[in-house]
Amino acid sequence: MKYNKDILTTIHGSYPGIDIQVYTDRVIPLEDMKIINRRFMGAGISQNYASIYWQEYYIESNRFEYVVEIGSQKGSLTTYLANMAAITESYVFDTFEKFPHQDWYNRPVEGVGHWVDKLNEISSYINVHHGDIFDKRSFDHIKENVEQFKTYMFCDGGDKAAEFNMYAPILKSGDKIAVHDWGMEITMDQIQETCDKHGLVIDEPFAQSATDLETWIMPFKKL
Repeated sequence: MKYNKDILTTIHGSYPGIDIQVYTDRVIPLEDMKIINRRFMGAGISQNYASIYWQEYYIESNRFEYVVEIGSQKGSLTTYLANMAAITESYVFDTFEKFPHQDWYNRPVEGVGHWVDKLNEISSYINVHHGDIFDKRSFDHIKENVEQFKTYMFCDGGDKAAEFNMYAPILKSGDKIAVHDWGMEITMDQIQETCDKHGLVIDEPFAQSATDLETWIMPFKKL
């Protein structure tokens, strides 16, 4: 069967803010795995490639049953976490994005929401939410699932400290929560009171791994 060439498009991936063809005439150095804001599966991702490696083994080592992503933005990391949920069938995945029309559905700026929505339709392990993570409805939904599943939350929305301070207290012993942009958009002094009050500590050795790989991620565990 001859495929229809007309289905191909140049709309996706045309945003000049994401590098294209950067290795046309030079060798790819290993250190570039640590650069934040790269192209992943054809889309923009606000992580580095090393963070994918880190997430893979953080989830596998802990055998989480419920994974929550706060802040999807373009949806590239979302695509990875969603596919992992459906492939392994070992955890239920929730993703929350308050402003999907800024990046999520905006294909010229590398948004992949059109594909994640399809994944949401075909897999009961994948759940897409377009709403405020600070709303009571979102909080109650997450809380009732945290109560029954071993949980991992990844805070990467518009206010990481507020996200951590709101959701870390509902975690059970053995649950984990991580934040992105550590030392830049969130610091220890912003969450220290919550950690002290609710028994959360930096999760080693994964914290050191995240630092060495320059992922800007900091994980915590509930004692």
